[in-house]
Amino acid sequence: MEYTLIKSQENLTLPQQEIIAVLEKYNLNYKILEENPTLVRIDITTDESTIKKIGKQLSYTHEILQTIKITTPEKLEETYKNIDWKEHICGSFKVRVKKMNQGSVNTHQIEYGIGGFIKKETKAKVQLENPETTIKIVYNNPIQKQEGDNLVTKEYEDVIITRCVVQQNKKHFFTNKPHKRPYFHPGSMSPKLALCMVNLAHVKENSIVWDPFCGTGGIIIEAGLLKAEIIGSDIDYRMTNGSKKNIEHEHIKNYEIIHGDARSIKLGKKVDAIVMDPPYGISTTTGGETTKKLYTESLNALTNTLKPEGYICMASPHYLDLKEVVNDTKLEIVQQHSIRMHRSLTRIITVLKHQK
Repeated sequence: MEYTLIKSQENLTLPQQEIIAVLEKYNLNYKILEENPTLVRIDITTDESTIKKIGKQLSYTHEILQTIKITTPEKLEETYKNIDWKEHICGSFKVRVKKMNQGSVNTHQIEYGIGGFIKKETKAKVQLENPETTIKIVYNNPIQKQEGDNLVTKEYEDVIITRCVVQQNKKHFFTNKPHKRPYFHPGSMSPKLALCMVNLAHVKENSIVWDPFCGTGGIIIEAGLLKAEIIGSDIDYRMTNGSKKNIEHEHIKNYEIIHGDARSIKLGKKVDAIVMDPPYGISTTTGGETTKKLYTESLNALTNTLKPEGYICMASPHYLDLKEVVNDTKLEIVQQHSIRMHRSLTRIITVLKHQK
């Protein structure tokens, strides 16, 4: 089945790689049919319940839409009138137009025209609030033209007629912001980025996940909400105590919190993934260590606890060359992504794989 995934515009590379990682962790067969900065079309071999499950886990994907037909703006009317809408409408419905960039499209006219046709063909009830079916008309691949000093979208190359399968629930990211938890400390990672990193590490139900620099627990909370077995550790007692409060606030039961140095902790078992945001001397403490020394010694120690073929997803400052740090380890850098935090700091998100 072909799906159209609407990506967040917050980062150029993270949304796509998060999608691929989630498809891989569930061993799904897929083929990317089209990708651009705003969306990706993928043929995925699975059932709709799995798609819904995936959609609820993605942090940088706004919507997953089942692709019904692809046409051009000129042939849109001809195309939608040749669709058997009884196959796609279940109960009440509404039609919405989504434009990639703000092009000159008469949104109301298109929604009214297609909605009226579907109602006539199916006898289904139009319901604008919380309908059972939402049809999305996606204007894709904008054609931009120069007008003075500005690039303006006047036309689109194609139109994707779709049915909404998953709409991202943004409430979780809002209510779970670090400052709204029982224990807060400045510099805590956002739940959206934390979930993305957990996904990039291929974490799923029953995975054993360790954050050796757990801080207030933001990363392992997201892993725990995926029903993974989570382990957090930190050298600071305030953080281990605070992370316990935050984890219990989310009603997560399968967890362990350890006080100690990541370089010397012995868990007594191997983990499937390590997801971490180690300190690097900005609003945090590195215990007097240089950033490079801390990272080098930590990664060398952590590799011994990671299962072969397991993943590490970590954040680091732009001025640290991780290639040098992992040069003499069994870790291979799989991908890296940049997130500009402010003028003097860019955060690098790196995915590493433990080679056999």
